[in-house]
Amino acid sequence: MAPSVLDYFIQQASRYPEKTAVIGDNKHLTYRQLDEASSALCTRLKQEGVRPGDAVPLVAQRTVELPIGMMAIAKAGACYIPIDARYPERRIRNIIEQSGSPIILFSNHDARVNIDNLPRKVLSIDNISLTKVSITVFSPPPSDALAYIIFTSGTTGAPKGVMIEHRSLLNLLLWHNQRFAMDEHSRSTLIAGVGFDVAQWEIWAPLICGGTLYLPHEETRLQPDALLAFFARHRLTHAFVPTVLVPEVIGAPQPAGLALKYLFTAGEKLNPLELRGIDYAVVDYYGPTEATIFATCNRVRCATQNPPSTIGRPIADTQVFILDERLRPVTDGESGELCISGLCLARGYLNAPQLTAERFVTSPHVGGQRLYRSGDRARRLPDGRIQYLGRLDAQVKIRGNRVELGEIGSLMTQVSGVKTAIALVNQTDNPSDKRILAFLTGEDPGSDLIARVKRQLQDQLPAYSLPAEYRHLDRLPINANGKIDQAALLALAPEARPAPAEPLNGHQRIVADLWRRLLKIDHIRADDDFFALGGHSLLAANLANQLGKAFAVKTYVRDIYAYPNLTTLAQAMAQRQGQEQTSEPQDGEPARALQDDVYLPSDLVIDSTFDARQISAPRAILLTGATGFVGAHLLADLLHTTDAELYCLVRDGTKLPPRQRLEAVLQRYRIALSAGQRARLHILPGDVAEHHFSLAPAAYRVLCQDIDLIYHSASAVNFIQPYAYMKRDNVQGLREIIRFAAHSRTKPLMLLSTISVYSWGHLHTGKRVMRESDDIDQNLPAVSRDIGYVRSKWVMEKIADLAAKQGLPLMTFRLGYATCHSRTGVNADYQWWGRLVRTCISSGTVPDLRDLREGLTTVDYMTRAIAHVSRNPQALGQKFNLIHQGDNNLTLREFFSLLEREFGYRFHPLPFAQWRAQWENDSDAPLYPLLSLFKDPMVDELSTVELYQDTYRWDCSNLQRFLQGSGIDEPRFTRQLLLNYLQHAIGYAPLSLRA
Repeated sequence: MAPSVLDYFIQQASRYPEKTAVIGDNKHLTYRQLDEASSALCTRLKQEGVRPGDAVPLVAQRTVELPIGMMAIAKAGACYIPIDARYPERRIRNIIEQSGSPIILFSNHDARVNIDNLPRKVLSIDNISLTKVSITVFSPPPSDALAYIIFTSGTTGAPKGVMIEHRSLLNLLLWHNQRFAMDEHSRSTLIAGVGFDVAQWEIWAPLICGGTLYLPHEETRLQPDALLAFFARHRLTHAFVPTVLVPEVIGAPQPAGLALKYLFTAGEKLNPLELRGIDYAVVDYYGPTEATIFATCNRVRCATQNPPSTIGRPIADTQVFILDERLRPVTDGESGELCISGLCLARGYLNAPQLTAERFVTSPHVGGQRLYRSGDRARRLPDGRIQYLGRLDAQVKIRGNRVELGEIGSLMTQVSGVKTAIALVNQTDNPSDKRILAFLTGEDPGSDLIARVKRQLQDQLPAYSLPAEYRHLDRLPINANGKIDQAALLALAPEARPAPAEPLNGHQRIVADLWRRLLKIDHIRADDDFFALGGHSLLAANLANQLGKAFAVKTYVRDIYAYPNLTTLAQAMAQRQGQEQTSEPQDGEPARALQDDVYLPSDLVIDSTFDARQISAPRAILLTGATGFVGAHLLADLLHTTDAELYCLVRDGTKLPPRQRLEAVLQRYRIALSAGQRARLHILPGDVAEHHFSLAPAAYRVLCQDIDLIYHSASAVNFIQPYAYMKRDNVQGLREIIRFAAHSRTKPLMLLSTISVYSWGHLHTGKRVMRESDDIDQNLPAVSRDIGYVRSKWVMEKIADLAAKQGLPLMTFRLGYATCHSRTGVNADYQWWGRLVRTCISSGTVPDLRDLREGLTTVDYMTRAIAHVSRNPQALGQKFNLIHQGDNNLTLREFFSLLEREFGYRFHPLPFAQWRAQWENDSDAPLYPLLSLFKDPMVDELSTVELYQDTYRWDCSNLQRFLQGSGIDEPRFTRQLLLNYLQHAIGYAPLSLRA
């Protein structure tokens, strides 16, 4: 028969009978005393009817009676159910009822103080004589017998019992003791709550190797200074503290005489730690109760070394798999559900076979092994370690927007001065009243800490992910299991959204009434943010329209972005009422502001030497923006025209994992890849605007060394948001790309820009033609008044040019308008031209605009051209306008004339304002979300669209020169191409084809 924890304990009791085993509050037990007391109690339990296989509730405090009770129950062949005496009475009764035990064991009489009238036999260990008695020698339990049952609360809040076998417990303990040198000289703690599975490890680990277990007083165990003093006074070598206390323990003054070798933690995600100044190792354990306490282990590295966030590697006889929703392994680096296999797995849930079958499964994709589905999201790093990404169910929806609470908490802890932080959602029955609440500890609350945290989150998160309230606390409350007490935190915030502390004034009430109708929210407060409450571009357009009517002033969509706060928006409306109306409000972003953003990282060093084969025959390519319309087609062309391994940086944290997100895009755009091409496609979950793309340092270094060539297609495309909203993804994202290009070895950069960097510059330059080599600075007066997207792309080009001057090999491809794919007709549903075509077809009218050109072309022409030209090292330093030549560069009038000629449509030209009036008050109109492009005056009472009349004719001589002989010819908008476009992209059947 395989040994159990009892066998190992009895060996130590025989070897060290007079050695102290447990030291508690004014009590201590030697190994002999602990062995004899537990045997005596075992005899009493048997007399009371306890039989092998029974499950005996042990309601306990953290006293020396706790290990006596655990061992006595085990010696009787039963399993124990540890229950913290501090649990609410209702929870204790629920667990006792589920156990079905004939008897209930209390560690001491005090543990019964709030629990009376129990319908079972009750024993209190401190009231029983535990002197040495003559008993029948008990038989050690078989290895597959239950050792204990831990009750945890699931998402429903109902306690569920997790059944753990002796062999699983012993496997963990033996591995841990060997790995961390636990022996008869070791002194360790019991810090965890009685009902927390970690306490089982804390108690048994020293007692099976001859060590000594110390039980600090209740007032000591959760006070960092007192705890450190306790460690030093008793010369403890191994100790555990809850995750939330780790920063405080290692950050506090370390007392003289501290003999600590290892500080263990577990239970929650551990944030980066500053470990300088301590002489002991910090070890972070991860594991669900269903995997016998711990499944992985990580020795924490100092934050100054910029280590990846990781939970380490599996412990002995444990395997960890990262699987998709169909239980198939995902590619390394992709996120998926963390599933666990091995000797550690629990038998299942007590009295819950259906739940057991749901969570403990098998999968043919991993050899048919029995798995536990943890519900945790994780990914495997290049070095094999596991990175924990949060709970799968921690992605909550706030008014339709998916929000990652763990990401918010992690970002808060990155702010200097913050020790611990957590983001929660308030409890409410009304979905419209859901709010994100932020709780943090750290510097004196009188400092600007919360203001700095707000700035950090505003810079990193979309508005709907921003907390509505921030609370600075001395310490986050901890529950009986040593985890952050979320219920206690939520109790600090009102359950329902409160009415404003101060009444709203007249202007505020008008704005609030509009918000209520648009956002469908009952309670609006003066400090609320329109976008944090669920506002988006369509609602912003609607709000701007309604504000103009309510206040009888000219209001613009950009006002909503400039003043998202209710108070500031109301103030802006009041000021506008009290001043002479101007049609061109200044947005505070003159040309100088854009020029000031043209800079490179100060520590950037570029080595201009590189191998030309990195361009002509690349072995590994990095592509950003692969989930965009152009990027997805460029992906296909790069796989078709090269033999390179293609690495695609895809943002994580959205509804779909990165690989599935990319697959969905390829399917949507009807892009088919062969098996061989798919084998060369690698997905990197990351963020282009984050340091090191948010990749693990080791993964980033390897990527820097392996990549030959970069195609930067990623871009935030929004025709409404101001420049400030575009800077992070577009401008900062390019700086990170350039930093990557210069790291380790120089990697040429293929930058995808836009023809719009010329803006309506013709109004300032008086020129009719703009050549590819012409300096775009001359168009800055127009760019600086154009939409935020155009401004960001101008800044991007200038930053790239700056890097080229320092030696970065660069080609710049200015995209025209990717109308559709010439063969499939598919296009991007967010594009404004398609919305314009739908509007004109449905109304039978077109706006009377002069020579309005958008650089209409097809996406496949542009991506084939990029793939071809970028293979030629002679193209370095050149800029390419990816548009059509001469008369093939269609104006708006010419495009609609083609539709009339080929398909029998008839479009009646209308003056621009009259044409716009047909749909500008219809929030369901295709163009309504983009109303500001057609209505908001930018210069001389003209809207953005009107300003693009009589625009430049763009030269594309460079492009034609490098495409010569390639067989890549610019397409013409033939009947077939237009038919594909109308049928597949716009959803209209031309008149000539209708029955």
